[in-house]
Amino acid sequence: MQREDIFRMQKENPREKLNELIVPSNKFLLREIVDKAYLLVNKTSKDTVFISEQVGTKGLRSRMKTEAIKFLMKKYCDKGILPFYYEEKAVATGNHKYLLLYDKERKFHLTINQCRNLNKPAIPSGYRIRENQNFQSYFDFGSGEYKTMDVEDDSLYLELNHGHQSEKPMFIGLGIPKNNNEWYGVVDLVRETPVLSRKFATSPTEIKGIDVETFKESISNKG
Repeated sequence: MQREDIFRMQKENPREKLNELIVPSNKFLLREIVDKAYLLVNKTSKDTVFISEQVGTKGLRSRMKTEAIKFLMKKYCDKGILPFYYEEKAVATGNHKYLLLYDKERKFHLTINQCRNLNKPAIPSGYRIRENQNFQSYFDFGSGEYKTMDVEDDSLYLELNHGHQSEKPMFIGLGIPKNNNEWYGVVDLVRETPVLSRKFATSPTEIKGIDVETFKESISNKG
């Protein structure tokens, strides 16, 4: 029997697995981080003359969004607001690092990516291909277990994808990639979290001291 057949026979929906791994309150926080990152980039761009006066700054703003999300994600984790951990890992070429988010038990690991839409997972790259072993796996949702070809690696790979060239994120997709072209399951937090925001709006999510100047300093240190 093929692994895909095994997966289709399971009773539990992949979206239920997502809800198990990332509970609603943490989904809300993930959306909040991406929303705040876009706002931070907008404000930084307007307050920085060399950015605001340039023509054709979409590429620069896109890179700034990536850095802003990493910047805020680390702050939320460091402050214990988002109950996850992170690691900055170098790509194969060594010219930049990507952020890998994971839970205490390492039941999942997650990359953050900019995409044009949620029709399929992020475009394959060296590090995403390396992190994504889901296409070599089978899911035993009935027993609550996830297994890969490597018995030492039982961490499910997720993607948090957002987009795109807009002042506000048009979508924030949290999903389980099946391969480079399909999802096992994906949810759009932009659509899902308005209900969550009413429930978790009183959560202590303010982090003092994170402002434009702090972010400018953070990205300038990378250069």
